[in-house]
Amino acid sequence: MQAERGVVILKKRLSAVGKKCWMAIVLAVLLASRWAFGVETKFWTSATFDDFAEGNFSGVSLSREGAIRLAPELEEIFNTDQAMIWAVAQDGRGNLYLGTGHSGKVFRLGRDLKGSLFFDAQEPDIFALAVDKDGNVFVGTSPEGKVYKVDSAGNAKEFFDPQARYIWALTFASDGQLYVGTGDRGKIFRVNPNGEGELFYDTQQRHVVSLALTEKDELLAGTEPNGLLYRVSQTGKGFVLYQAALTEIHGVVVASDGSIYASAMGAAGDRRMRVPGAQPVTQPVPLRTTTTITVQAAQGPSPLPGQGGGEGQPDQPALEPTPQPQPAEGTPAAFQPVQIPRLPGSQATKSALYRIWPDNSVETLWDSTQESAFDLLPREGSLLFSTDEKGRIYELTPDRQLSLLAQTDQEETTRLIPFGDRVLATTANLGKVFRLGKQPGASGSYESNIRDAGNIASWGTLRWSGEVPAGASVEFYARSGNSRRPDATWSDWVGPYRKPSGEGIQTPPARYLQWKAVLRPAADQSPIVRDVTVAYLPRNQAPDLKDLKVTARGENASSTSSLGSISGIGTPGSNRARGASPAGSLLNSAAPQRGMDIRWTANDPDGDELQYSLYFRGEGEQEWKLLAEELQQPYFQLAPDALPDGKYRIKIMASDAKANPATTAKSAERISSPFVLDNTPPQLEVLETTRKGSTATARFRAKDNTGVITRAEYTVDAGSPVPLLSEDGILDSSEETFVISLDSLNEREHLLTLRVYDSAGIVGMGKTVWPASNAQGGN
Repeated sequence: MQAERGVVILKKRLSAVGKKCWMAIVLAVLLASRWAFGVETKFWTSATFDDFAEGNFSGVSLSREGAIRLAPELEEIFNTDQAMIWAVAQDGRGNLYLGTGHSGKVFRLGRDLKGSLFFDAQEPDIFALAVDKDGNVFVGTSPEGKVYKVDSAGNAKEFFDPQARYIWALTFASDGQLYVGTGDRGKIFRVNPNGEGELFYDTQQRHVVSLALTEKDELLAGTEPNGLLYRVSQTGKGFVLYQAALTEIHGVVVASDGSIYASAMGAAGDRRMRVPGAQPVTQPVPLRTTTTITVQAAQGPSPLPGQGGGEGQPDQPALEPTPQPQPAEGTPAAFQPVQIPRLPGSQATKSALYRIWPDNSVETLWDSTQESAFDLLPREGSLLFSTDEKGRIYELTPDRQLSLLAQTDQEETTRLIPFGDRVLATTANLGKVFRLGKQPGASGSYESNIRDAGNIASWGTLRWSGEVPAGASVEFYARSGNSRRPDATWSDWVGPYRKPSGEGIQTPPARYLQWKAVLRPAADQSPIVRDVTVAYLPRNQAPDLKDLKVTARGENASSTSSLGSISGIGTPGSNRARGASPAGSLLNSAAPQRGMDIRWTANDPDGDELQYSLYFRGEGEQEWKLLAEELQQPYFQLAPDALPDGKYRIKIMASDAKANPATTAKSAERISSPFVLDNTPPQLEVLETTRKGSTATARFRAKDNTGVITRAEYTVDAGSPVPLLSEDGILDSSEETFVISLDSLNEREHLLTLRVYDSAGIVGMGKTVWPASNAQGGN
């Protein structure tokens, strides 16, 4: 109403103003009125990919433009009852083999998607599998592992022992040679069909994590800890295609056009493999374990290629420089590195995807500070990849549009496998197999992240927009609570709400809110949710008052002198100080430092503008009297003659009424400790004055009605002051007696002056005269 009245007045006075100017003035008035309120209705809107990506997905997908729709049906088809599935291989008959941890088992999953135990290794972890043309399965075990050859009937024998702690990757070349990537020496072995192996290439890294072959049978190898991606010819000549700003090239795959896709993870200095470590078989399998271990070389870290260091004593690697690939001769390490700093900000990136084009140019397709990319699958012109963020599966289209396809809700989705016209996904924690369909599921839901209103809030209307085909449906639900995470203390889900134009949600007032959307299709057509907005009004919070202090002006001289002229008070009542327009006296910064400084600290949790009122009450009084009001700043200077001497308390009241409607305005108050106002100097009485020759004595009584005598000094004939203690040896009372005796006075008359100071710093003075030594008597 206040804003509307202001507009009417302006309109009458400015009728000649042009239309544009008039509209600008109206807008300014309305905005000024709006800003006067500290607590307003707020709107929580989710409309972008990043907004929605913070929530929980169950059977729904998220497009790059921020649209939620039903995901392809995700069906769990097999549970290994193991902690992890790390390795997958497929034979010519369509059977899948699944290598697990931490019990070292291999399962066979037939085309009918029925699984059974195929091989049980002595070692606890299986990170690598490969199948030859004859259907034999080769199993790489860790730690202190070997490569086993297992025929289709499950008969196993040791095939090759690389004398390495870890076997990370296996892959067959077209000529039947098996390549074995190992750690923690970072060596690649080549093994013929008879099981006779040789060192093929030494990367001089700690681990060869991933292997793949190009159409020309050139070997691609991803390594750790320097994030190097190698290309090695059939003759064993290596070349670094790329060094990532991350420590580990975790996955490598070759697309049909010859492009190479690679996933990297691990910030520089994070020297850990993203796989589980060896654990005793007898250890129970945890349901939610951390699938990260530290793997250490036997004799120190490996150098970058070309940095020297023999096989037995490798040099310390440099994690920061990025080498530039150059041909070299006479050594498997194919280049001499150039020291170039890593890209700024690489420490913050957790994972990235790269595309290396046939001309060796490199393009970063995706990176993340929150999740790590595990497996890659080029498919129908797009790239699917999986992560460790709730086991998500993403699709990246050729035009770099990213969509969240599905979420397994496991700790990681470790592998993506083409299976006819479908895609299978394996997971870790627990080790399961899922099938990703082509049609949307029968239903799906999305749960938003938790909204923190900062205080108890009333939750208002939920509005949304999207498309709902005939027969499909979208229903919204909401719940609220006062704990950071939903638990049994939260309200039940309330709903459904179906109207895009908005419905008031009926959740109890609370600090936190979460909403949920449930989608159902019709004739294989999914509804779409594009944006959701929830209105809420946080409760106004009271100001916070603390540190109210009243100090004598002399005790705060350094701070008060910087304030310049500040309003004080004259007489309480009609002449009280008000805001920035002093009704009392102005205190000049050059004036003597007297009076009292009143200071306090105030804060409003909502950021509202505060006003202050001051009250006083003397000792023995029952009611508070207004001293000052509408103060804008958290200090006040009390004039020395504002109140009579005595003991007082000050009450400060802070209010946000200027920024809030009267019905919601809040205030807070605080009362000071007692303090003494003392503006009357101590009184001195001469009790005795005597002189005999050069010896003279004087006795004084000093009395202060309000405070305590704290200091005394005397002068003779206005000379230099001499400190003095009371007769009892300590200045601690409102009444003290002083004795001054001198024994070396000349014969002339002398003036004795005594000054005493009370606890307020006010001085009282008294004097006496010692007559000349030839005078008679004394005073």
